[in-house]
Amino acid sequence: MRVSTNQIQLSMLGNLQQGFGDYARLDRQIASNKRILQPSDDAIGSVRLQGLHKEQTAMAQYQKNIFNAKSQLSQGEQQLDTMTNMLMRLRDLTQLAANGSMSPDDRAAVASELAVIKDGLLDLANGRNESGSSLFAGSQVDKTAIVKDAGGNYQYQGDALMREVVVAKGVTVGINHTADSLFIQGGDFFKQLDDLVTLLETSTGDVNAEAGAMLDRSQHLQDEISQMVSGIGARINLLDQIDEGHAEKTLYSKEVSNQIESLDYAEAVTKQAHVLMALQVQQQAFAKVNGLSLFNYIP
Repeated sequence: MRVSTNQIQLSMLGNLQQGFGDYARLDRQIASNKRILQPSDDAIGSVRLQGLHKEQTAMAQYQKNIFNAKSQLSQGEQQLDTMTNMLMRLRDLTQLAANGSMSPDDRAAVASELAVIKDGLLDLANGRNESGSSLFAGSQVDKTAIVKDAGGNYQYQGDALMREVVVAKGVTVGINHTADSLFIQGGDFFKQLDDLVTLLETSTGDVNAEAGAMLDRSQHLQDEISQMVSGIGARINLLDQIDEGHAEKTLYSKEVSNQIESLDYAEAVTKQAHVLMALQVQQQAFAKVNGLSLFNYIP
């Protein structure tokens, strides 16, 4: 079989193009310090990397959800802690109010401070997070949780839904509570407190009985808040544990990814030098073959 000069030239040109491609690929690998730049570099390794990167993305989203959940829970916990402190003062004042020996001025002073505490508790129940979402209105985050109607009664405008976030595969955590369960269910706390303030200001009713009822209601409220705070603490601890697990899993996943795609720098540089040397030889040979002519053999 006779091989023409043109065929030889085409073959050598193809080898040169392949060599230049290999050199360029090694150059990109060295620049990025990564062995796998495209699936064709390592099909099996590329599939494993895709799975690991997908896992890392999921872990990052879970950790972001955990951060937001902890922030939401912590803000609610702070509001509840402040409520507890205000209720302690309210109970002290209510016990004073039950003392029938108080002067009208003393009763007026107690009534004034109780009114301030009532406003403060209502503000806390209607608290919002930094994004403006209501903390205690269930899923109705745009609504004010508790409002006073024209008849002097207080109405809950939220719902009983628990807002949940996904913090791991198949794991969700609730991030809110409702003001309804604290202040409305079991008796309208704010209306009851308004009535006590009115009695203290006007002395037109049985202050002792009203004060006693308020002591019972406020104790029940404190107990409910205490249970909520304990539940929040338990959820934050759980989130910390899950977050730690995600961090460890992400670290391991990144280490495996690095092992799969990382480049043996010394080996790559040596291989690139060999490819360059082969290219130089091929270029010289190609130049000689390309310069061949019958006139070279004419005397």
